[in-house]
Formats: sequence, structure tokens, C-alpha cells
Amino acid sequence: MRESSFIKRNLARWNKIREEPTEDPDVMAERFTSLVDDLAYAKTFYAHSKVTGYINGMAAAIFQRIYRDHQGDKGRFTNFFKYQLPLLIRKHHRVFLFTFCYFLLFCILGLSPQRTTTRSSAACWATIM
Repeated sequence: MRESSFIKRNLARWNKIREEPTEDPDVMAERFTSLVDDLAYAKTFYAHSKVTGYINGMAAAIFQRIYRDHQGDKGRFTNFFKYQLPLLIRKHHRVFLFTFCYFLLFCILGLSPQRTTTRSSAACWATIM
């Protein structure tokens, strides 16, 4: 579909959304969904068009009206470290123990060649001097 036919097909609905704001949550959700569908289509076929920005602005305004009074979970960070992380560790403690032992083993293996390399480097320097 050409951009002009896309605009002609949806312009009446967009004008109605813009000119008749509503506070009914169901109507706002339906309008937001239809605008986001139109925005997806416009972004796909007319990415750098002015109509894409126009639809995006209307969808953003409805989104802001829907979520303007939404309070985020204030104690999410504390809740994670206080409750969720200990439960997660308790649930998977055997896996954590195995991976820690595996990590420790390879750390020890990685340090052993470093000691011999350091000694042989010192021995090389002693013979040169």
C-alpha cells in the first residue's frame, strides 16, 4: 500500500483519537493498541516519513495518560537482595557449590604454571647476569 492510501485509510480514525480524548481505560487501551499497530506498519514501510512521527506522538501521549499515576515498586532492589537472591541460592546451592569448586580448581591450575615460569625466568636472568 502506498503511503498516501495508508494515510487516507486511517486519517479519520487518527483525527477522532486526537480530537476526542477519553478517560475510559478500555477505550484508551483499544486506541493505543490500534495506534501501535499502525505505527509498526508505518515503521516497516515508511520508516523516515512524517506520518511515523505523527503516529508515534499520538501513541506516546496515550501511553503517558495510561501510566501517569503508575508508581513503580519502590523496594524492588532491596526485595531482590533480601528475599529473591537467598531463595535462588538455596534452590540451586549444589550447582553453585559445583561451579565454585570447578572455578577454584582452574584458578589453582592457572597459578601453578605461573610459579614455574617465574622461577625459570629468575634462573634465566641469573645465568645472563
